[in-house]
Amino acid sequence: MYRIGTVARLAQVSVRTLRHYDDVGLLTPTKVDPDTGYRWYGPEQLARLHRILALRDLGVPLGEIAELLGNDVTVEQLRGILLLRRAEAHDRIAGEAERLARVEARLQQLEDTNMDDYEVIVKALEPIRVVTASYEVAEVSAIGDALGVLYPRLHAALARSNVEFREPSYALYEDTDDERTPFRVTAALPVPEGITITDDGVETVDLAAVARAATTVVRGSPETCYQEGFQALQDWAERTGEQTLGLEREVYLDCDGPRETWVTELQTILAPKA
Repeated sequence: MYRIGTVARLAQVSVRTLRHYDDVGLLTPTKVDPDTGYRWYGPEQLARLHRILALRDLGVPLGEIAELLGNDVTVEQLRGILLLRRAEAHDRIAGEAERLARVEARLQQLEDTNMDDYEVIVKALEPIRVVTASYEVAEVSAIGDALGVLYPRLHAALARSNVEFREPSYALYEDTDDERTPFRVTAALPVPEGITITDDGVETVDLAAVARAATTVVRGSPETCYQEGFQALQDWAERTGEQTLGLEREVYLDCDGPRETWVTELQTILAPKA
């Protein structure tokens, strides 16, 4: 038989690890000296330890290892466990690759003094019920005027329906197939679930949940930071290999004061991961 220190050296694990395996009932010594407390292991324990370490190296948790070793597990059951471990390993690798791409994108962004203030994060967007009104415009410079007409129309529709306005408000942008008016601008205000308003070019829609959107928060007037902010999102997407869907949103978080103090979240909708 072998003392615990010898077994630890043979298996290249710590004595503490072997004691833990004993405590959880995974690897019980053949004998424990009642006077000294020394643990002694036989050849059969060495073989069991080898299998434990092999499964741990494959990423199998101790709890599953105990079940595998304690029951008459079939080859198919073991294959299923290992296939799950393989899928988890692939997910971890993919996740770290995406993290590396984001780090590289941020490093490149820091080299551009015009874009280095835009922090980009990816998040899911919850579904929301809104009243909307839309215009199609010929150029980006016409967006502000369009929203200046659309929001009063929405607020008037809410007032006629006795629905209280609650922040935030939204602006949605998408491309059209019409070369004469290539941009569709949609103003949107949230309404409670169950409320439907159809009035003066206004309709109620449910914006679906979005699995992934690249977002950044900007402070300042639309004229000074929105275009750069959306460009920062687009540059980030290109540098990280993300695909955008041509759908963008502005979420007005705090726009009650002077325009230079406005706080707005800019969102670019991303394609789902394959």
